[in-house]
Amino acid sequence: MSGREVVGYVYESPSVREFTFVISRDAGDVGVGDYVVVREPGSGGRELLGRVEDVARDVHEGIKGEIARASMVSGRPVPNLDWMVVARVEVVGALEDGRLRDPRMPARPTDPVYKLPEPELEDLFSSGELYVGRLKDSRARIFLRLNELLTLHCAVLGMTGSGKSYTVGVLIEEVVERGVPVVVIDPHGEYTSLREPSPDRERLERWGLEPKGLDDVVVFAPEGSDGVRDYPITIDTTKLGQEDFEVLAPELAKRRAAPNVLGQVLKELRRRRNEEGEKYSLEDVVELLERHAERARAAGDMAEYQAARAAIRDLKPLLRYGIFKTQESPDLERHVRPGRVLVLNLRGVPDRAQQIVVTHFLRRLFDLRSKDRIPPVFVVLEEAHNFAPAGEERTTSKTSLSVIRDFAREGRKFMAGLCVVSQRPGRVDTTVLSQCNTMIILRTANPDDLENIRKSGEGITKEALERIKGLPTGTAFITGSAINIPAFVDIRPRRTKHGGETPDVLEELKRWREEHAQEDPTLGL
Repeated sequence: MSGREVVGYVYESPSVREFTFVISRDAGDVGVGDYVVVREPGSGGRELLGRVEDVARDVHEGIKGEIARASMVSGRPVPNLDWMVVARVEVVGALEDGRLRDPRMPARPTDPVYKLPEPELEDLFSSGELYVGRLKDSRARIFLRLNELLTLHCAVLGMTGSGKSYTVGVLIEEVVERGVPVVVIDPHGEYTSLREPSPDRERLERWGLEPKGLDDVVVFAPEGSDGVRDYPITIDTTKLGQEDFEVLAPELAKRRAAPNVLGQVLKELRRRRNEEGEKYSLEDVVELLERHAERARAAGDMAEYQAARAAIRDLKPLLRYGIFKTQESPDLERHVRPGRVLVLNLRGVPDRAQQIVVTHFLRRLFDLRSKDRIPPVFVVLEEAHNFAPAGEERTTSKTSLSVIRDFAREGRKFMAGLCVVSQRPGRVDTTVLSQCNTMIILRTANPDDLENIRKSGEGITKEALERIKGLPTGTAFITGSAINIPAFVDIRPRRTKHGGETPDVLEELKRWREEHAQEDPTLGL
């Protein structure tokens, strides 16, 4: 018990999962969120570890008499207590040899309660490699386990402005530093700034950190999009089979004869490629389908003609996105390398095109990793509610859902980790969310979102949900397999530049005025 402070004495212990204690008059600072321990009776030295969930005043005067009687029965002196302040504690587990076990016995009334000092707290939380922050209102550092994060998946959830993307940036910095490649599905272009150092040097210094951009960040975006890009995003049409087209154009899969006609056309194109050595694009596929349709009509085979025309109707809309070419970019087998970040920047890209990109490249990532042709990889899926929507949000255009489900269920077997990021967890497919064994939950207030979080995560109590509603920006509740004990954590500052900051309206207005002042002199008035 060296270095520990007695902060009070057990008053009630109705179960092995909770107890209350009366706070000592001379106790130091103790409040909601603090971690305390008390001896577990009859356990040979085990201790019950608990988190203070509530502190109340104006307690019934009978407490004093009851504790006094209990003290006399046990032969102990009556402790000097503040009879009007009682703390309620949720028992997290029983500590034994530094590991957390299920408690067997409730705390005993009148036993002393100790507040854990910061060095002990850090030892409890420091079994991992990824430094993500400090225990809330403490200097005890919090580390997450990389292996559990990668093999058992995670979710970063919180309402707009709560610090989700910032927190994901911290995770990426830590994961990349350990040599694991990261692939980011980035619908808003927020992660292209990872290569730049943070301008917030003063805050970083307070945390003992220095600004530093990531050395190996490669950004891909479709041609014609308004996002930052080093290389275009394209899909090699020659690598697509009939089944691939049925996934990317789900209307096609619902038809009877059209997929077979498409299969014939693809077979013919592959034969030509083998003979002539030239690749083919989606335009070539559609063109050959049109020829096939005309031949069928000329031969009076109206069923074949209608099937070919149906296939054309389903595939032709895909041409407008300019994605289907004769080259694959990124070539994942070549570009996914240890310590590198690949950003698929989909800013300004239509939803249907985003669905196609996510569907194709996630399938490709899974296939390559399952064959050990790329190293273990960490995939960040931003705006997950758009790509893996819950039942009422689904439409036939949401082609990525089944692929994401498969990735979440099977990826862990091959060390292909998934990080699901969403501001609306209530709209994320429950199958996908339930596969995320570590939850990093920032401020969330919507009742439906909170209920989905409660059902999907472990160690999330009613009291924790209430605190989550009012968390300050940048503070998260972390629970699950990557952390020893569920905890509220102040996320550390990023070393890289944050690209998703909430815009300042007045600053943006000032910038707009200055840029347009020459066009309209009255703007300066």
